[in-house]
Amino acid sequence: EEKGIFPLTSFLGHLTIPKLASKEFSNTFFAPSFRFTMQHTLTKDISLSYNLGAEMNGVTAEPIFIYTLTTGFSFSEKFGTYVELYGFAPQNNISEHRADGGITYYVHPNILVDLSGGVGLTENAPQYYTSIGFSLRMPN
Repeated sequence: EEKGIFPLTSFLGHLTIPKLASKEFSNTFFAPSFRFTMQHTLTKDISLSYNLGAEMNGVTAEPIFIYTLTTGFSFSEKFGTYVELYGFAPQNNISEHRADGGITYYVHPNILVDLSGGVGLTENAPQYYTSIGFSLRMPN
């Protein structure tokens, strides 16, 4: 829970295990990933979120460090928008940085859909992209 200067914090972790998938999706190495997601409420309608973490792709043993910085705005209980800076910093390669923004809509209190688009900020990042997302929150 958020308390004063201490943000609401969650931990997300995944582990992909070699040889537990078909040949097309199997990895050479174990591929763990984790993120600490944190959020501060700035006003009733504005939040500041950030993530820090790392992941491995399973093809090499090199970690890729991840960061995000997001500002979210709520227009109503169902509609919102956000602007985000994020990037990937491989241990032995060139970092890649991007920016995006999107709109969100709560179909149900625990179901969120979003539409987003973004641009690359560094030469090695994709020029642009669009995305549709779906999130399901599991109630306690």
